[in-house]
Parts: sequence; C-alpha cells; structure tokens
Amino acid sequence: MAQVHPSISQTIGVILHLEGTAPTIGELRRHVASHLQQPRLTHYLHGPGLKARWHHDPAPDLNHRVREQHLPPGDQHLETALTGLVAHPLPDAGPLWDIWLLAGYVPGRYVICLRAHHSTQDGMGLIGTLTTLFGTAPVPAADPLPRAGVGAYLGTAHGMLSACAANNVWNDPARPLTGHRDIGWAHVPTQRLRTAATMQGGDTNDGFLATLSGALRTWSSQYWPRGAGRPLPAITMVNLRRAEEHDRPGNLCTFAPTPLPCHEPTAEGRLGHVVAATRTAKDPERRVAMRSVMDLVPAWAFQALATRLTTPDRAAITTSYLAIHRPLRYKRDPVIRIQPFNWLPTSPTGVDRGLQLQRNDQRLLRHRCSSPRAARTAQPLPRRRGRTPSAARPADATADPPSPQWRDVPGPRSRRRRHGRR
Repeated sequence: MAQVHPSISQTIGVILHLEGTAPTIGELRRHVASHLQQPRLTHYLHGPGLKARWHHDPAPDLNHRVREQHLPPGDQHLETALTGLVAHPLPDAGPLWDIWLLAGYVPGRYVICLRAHHSTQDGMGLIGTLTTLFGTAPVPAADPLPRAGVGAYLGTAHGMLSACAANNVWNDPARPLTGHRDIGWAHVPTQRLRTAATMQGGDTNDGFLATLSGALRTWSSQYWPRGAGRPLPAITMVNLRRAEEHDRPGNLCTFAPTPLPCHEPTAEGRLGHVVAATRTAKDPERRVAMRSVMDLVPAWAFQALATRLTTPDRAAITTSYLAIHRPLRYKRDPVIRIQPFNWLPTSPTGVDRGLQLQRNDQRLLRHRCSSPRAARTAQPLPRRRGRTPSAARPADATADPPSPQWRDVPGPRSRRRRHGRR
C-alpha cells in the first residue's frame, strides 16, 4: 500500500511524557546507538509490492533519525508540535523510524516521540522497541501454547470471511466522503474501565470497546443515520507474535470480527455483548489457529481479502490498543504519560473508520482520525466518561494498531511474504 498510495501516511508511534531535565541531543543519540542491535532499528523493506525483501543497515544515520525541537513555553506549543509530528514524513531512505526530543514547553518535563513505518513495526513490535530503549525490566517468559483443534480452524476461517461481508454502513450516497483527516486525544483512567468490565467477566479492552459502542451510538443517531440503531461492524487486531519473535521486525497480527453493540440502549448491555464477542479472540487455541492460517495462506490471498475489506460497502471500524505493563524511563527520568498514534488506510469508511482506542497501563487514549475520504458531516464523538463500562486486555494478546500488513516478507529469519494493501 505504501507503494500504491505513497501520499497515505503509514506512520505509527508513541509519545512518552517524562519528568526530569531533558537530555542533550548528543546524549540521546548515544543512548539510541547503544541499542542498535535491535533488528527493528536496522532492517527495512525494499522492493516492489509482494517482492519486497528485508535489507539491513547496521549503522543508520542517527543525526538524521534522532532530532530535537525546542518549544516556546506553554502546553499549546507542545500540542501543536505533536500534531505536526504525526503527519511529518519519516526518513526517506534506510530504516523507516525516527525519534524526536521536545523540550522547553514547561520546566522539569520533556517528551520523547518514537515514530516508525507500519511495514517494519506493528503494535507489539513498537512496544518491543520501547521496552528495549526505555524499559526497566526484562521481558517475561510466555506460557506454552496449546494445539488448535478443528473447531478453532473452522472458526478462524469463518471469522475472516464474515468480516468481509457487505454491511453497507459507510457508502451512504447522501453523505459523500471527503479527504480530510483529523486527530485528537481523550484520556480516561484504565482502572475505571477495568473495574466495570471485570464485574461481567471482561477486561480493560472489552471496557473500551463498550465505551466506543456507546459513543458511536450517540454519534450515529445524530450524524450518520445509516448506522443508527444497529450493531456496527468492527474488527479488533490480535497479536500473533511468539515469544521467540520478540525482536523480529514486520507485522505478526491478524484481525477478529467484533461487532459493536451500538443498538443496545444500556451501558451494561453493551458491555455484556462485547464480552461475549471477544471471548473467542482471547482463546489461546483460537490464536494458535489464527497464526497457522496466517503462515499457510499465500500473501496474494491475504491481499485480496484485505482489498475486499476496504471497499465502501464492506469497510469495518478498526480498533486496536497498546498494553504496556512495565514502567518506562529514560535513565532516571520516569515516563508519566503515554500517547500512541496511528495511521489510516485509503478505505472510504467515514469518520468512525478512523476512530481508534488505544490503551496503556496509565490511561485510555481516544485517538480519532477521519479516513482519507471522511464524512463531510463528521462530528467529534461524544465524551462519555463515568457512564460507560469497560474491560481488560486479553492475556498475551495485546492488539496491534490497524494495519493492512498481516504477512512478513522473507528476510533474515523468515520465508514468508507480506501483502500490500489493506
């Protein structure tokens, strides 16, 4: 997709807010240089389409990839700078990542922003890079995976095909779509979501999906009549990375259909529907089946499936989250807040297609973007704090930011391909 639509940004990233005195840019570059054994910092894809292969640059130019901005005093200048970084192009050659140091907006605090191209880092990969550079504890050992039965494989195939069924939500001729994109963050303590969700056997991720359902219920009733009073088709990204693939570049994720119960009038009812819908995606046996399917199905078949998924009559809301369980810091300076951001494909799915909820252990962040042809009638989603329940993330299944790239291209440790468009 990056080659077919070069104007569509595929930049993902995480913004770390730290307490302390900002380092010099030279200090930060030396810190990053000491971690260049990380494959995601030295590998990138090169070549046309599905023929792309991994290339290795053992010494990327850190003068070009680790940069700084000195900001005037005031949080508004930080917000302006961060919004600009979301859209700013990545380096155009070699490994597709960079790090920005932002300071000066307030005494005793600074920001480090890590950005990367989605072709080399998925959500779990981005977390791996973060913990390599700024982590304070080793990666915990993973539990052994079970064998998947026939039912798990049949359920996986059915889920993938059903996600591509026509839903006719975002192709309303009365509301043509534009090319505008928009971004914003909202912050909610994850404990509020977790507490409500665990009462119904769910987790924090279920809680944020239930919250999203409530917000979309209100929004669609006012601004998108075709989606009012009905469940809205959605997919959630599922991490399929094995323990031994912790440092591996590329995307190792797939999607699971998770209809959002926007037709349900009560918060408790919406949460109950979500908990039931996400139960299979959390099942270790189902995830083993998902990974096997991803490994066995040819890249061109995944590409064809993804292309269908992004047509206007089939497009689904994409949701993802980032779960960071261990403290982060730069030397002695603790990370006190985390803001993830994501990208959007070309699919004309309306404002909701770009609404992404991503969580970390400190805050739930609502990241809203309208898709490249977002609805002209698009309006901000209502804030529903305090009324909507939530849930927790599935163990070892930290979902990834939405991505069309489910397949790896043959590289240092893989013979698999990666498909292009979402």
